[in-house]
Amino acid sequence: MNDLTIFKNEGITYIPFRSPQPLTPFTAFWQYCIGERILSKINCDRLKEFLLSKQDEVLEIKDKLTDGGTGLGDQSTTARFRSYNVLDWDQEDIKLLKEGIIKTHDIYYKFILNEEPPRVSIPACWMNIMKKGQKIRKHNHGYHDRTYLSGNFTVACDDSKTVYVNPLVHFTEQELRERVEKWGQVYVPELYASENKQGNLSIFPCYVPHFTTKHNSDTERITIAFEITPLPNKKFGGKEGYWTYAD
Repeated sequence: MNDLTIFKNEGITYIPFRSPQPLTPFTAFWQYCIGERILSKINCDRLKEFLLSKQDEVLEIKDKLTDGGTGLGDQSTTARFRSYNVLDWDQEDIKLLKEGIIKTHDIYYKFILNEEPPRVSIPACWMNIMKKGQKIRKHNHGYHDRTYLSGNFTVACDDSKTVYVNPLVHFTEQELRERVEKWGQVYVPELYASENKQGNLSIFPCYVPHFTTKHNSDTERITIAFEITPLPNKKFGGKEGYWTYAD
């Protein structure tokens, strides 16, 4: 069975997924870790109002529309993620968020790999604004040879979860939802259901599938998703890593 032991280090909570040692050349093997951290310096209520003030501007974008398999449709801010970057906006809490993402990356990388982290950029960062009754369908952000790390930050939410799924598990999305919503599963070899707490930052490998439970509140559910990629260096072949969610 998976070694299910959640632990903390330098302010980050680590949720590891590690398979047993393979006993045959054809035994499945997985090893990855989800990291979570509360960014307490960010005023999420103020950030919420700022993001809502930018919603109409983002929705005016009409080209390159795709919701990336989330199921939120072309009328969402999510579907325009190719055309804007939240971190380009000049607002105090967004500056704190960018600093928090990079600092969390550095701590996460050094702890997981026991080596100094590379300098990184955040080439994609978009907001997901969801109404009552909406949910994000199971998807991942990429799986090609230079994919790196993805993340989510919860700005405003009322009673929903983001569910991270073991990539080797092939239960249907509905079956996985039932495990979380009806069986109350939170952390088992198949999945980790993260409660969407205001101010929570999550970081995970791009290839890890994830989805959300249904948003049942009358107020907006607002999260910020992002992609991290290493800057050019020898370790990564002298080329900048790329993210493939928008391909």
